[in-house]
Amino acid sequence: MKLMLVLAAVAAATSSGLTSAPALARGGCVVPRLYALKLGTAKGLLTHAGCTLAGVSYQRPRAGIARITAQVPPPGAMLPASARVFLIVS
Repeated sequence: MKLMLVLAAVAAATSSGLTSAPALARGGCVVPRLYALKLGTAKGLLTHAGCTLAGVSYQRPRAGIARITAQVPPPGAMLPASARVFLIVS
């Protein structure tokens, strides 16, 4: 069952325009894991990874401090340089 999920994820990544490792050698973007981080920290990690912050959506806060609750594309995605990453903050 897990193998089918992995294969489905790889197929989805391939069809969504994600690139391979050789593209990263030329200066790509590997999306970092941003869940539970503050927005400022997430911006710094995106810049360091070669990605660009595309947009932020805000939801009603669940706790006192705003944290990243979702991101698109998912962590580990290999994308072209300066690829756009969307965040949801709650």
